[in-house]
Amino acid sequence: MTNKINLVINMSILVLLIYLSVAVKTLQDKVFPDPNIMIPMTGSFDQSAEMRYNIQTLLNNALKDAIFEQEKD
Repeated sequence: MTNKINLVINMSILVLLIYLSVAVKTLQDKVFPDPNIMIPMTGSFDQSAEMRYNIQTLLNNALKDAIFEQEKD
């Protein structure tokens, strides 16, 4: 009786591991279809305004640093 219970538990664990490995592989194929191509990130938040602000801040800081370096010389 105990052997049958252990067999059922082990088979259940094996089936669960196989299911999870297939699910992870499917997700991996969907996210990383080709290692040479980057998939754009998508999210539920408004990326366009935040992204624009971050790029503007980055460029402004780069320009300030360049001007500072030019004035220093």
